[in-house]
Amino acid sequence: MNYFITLLFSLTFFLPASAQSPVPIEKEPRHPLKFENQYVRVFNVFIPAGKTTLFHIHKNDGVGVRLTDARIKDETQGGAVEEISVKRGVVSFAFRPNPLIHRVLNIGDTPFHNIFVEILPSAKVSPDSSSDSSALTDVAGYTLVLENERIRVFRLVLAPGQTTEFDTHKLRTLSVAVSQGKVAVEVMGKKRQKAKFKPGDTQWYESGTKHSLKNIGSTTFEAVDIELK
Repeated sequence: MNYFITLLFSLTFFLPASAQSPVPIEKEPRHPLKFENQYVRVFNVFIPAGKTTLFHIHKNDGVGVRLTDARIKDETQGGAVEEISVKRGVVSFAFRPNPLIHRVLNIGDTPFHNIFVEILPSAKVSPDSSSDSSALTDVAGYTLVLENERIRVFRLVLAPGQTTEFDTHKLRTLSVAVSQGKVAVEVMGKKRQKAKFKPGDTQWYESGTKHSLKNIGSTTFEAVDIELK
């Protein structure tokens, strides 16, 4: 099966843009599904230098978390082409009032690694989606980096030995590791656990989860927390 997928991808690369029928995002070979629930689908996008995706369809709003520095070309089907310099750690959000059909070409010398979080229609505004953004900004290590009516995004940076103390996720939250690291995770009422993270690892927290994180490694640990309003 993997052979036929690879063959299809290779042949499609040489077709004119107009000759390739777009595929749903979950059928695009360089967008393997990493995690899903009723609120989000998380895709682990990895494009080696010189490679490209198929034309694929984005139907829903989404968040991108860049995990590498890279140079890419974004090409919409039958439309604009844009060259972009991607920076590690940058977070972007895209509204999708209409479907987007595009492909991404890696025109640089380094891999393009991106965690794409698709926000599903079931992620509706709920009574606990407070507009107060102070919950995590008052916790050591967290910085607010992006906010709109759909999401709120915080960056977490923990130096070796640093802890967040206990904080509460008021909203459903997906955490994405940007760097590797060793972290002690303690959820209120549960036994403390140690975890090794690598870039792109994710963790889902339901609203109301109260927990603390401590960097028990020897290097700075960085992550992005995406709250769904």
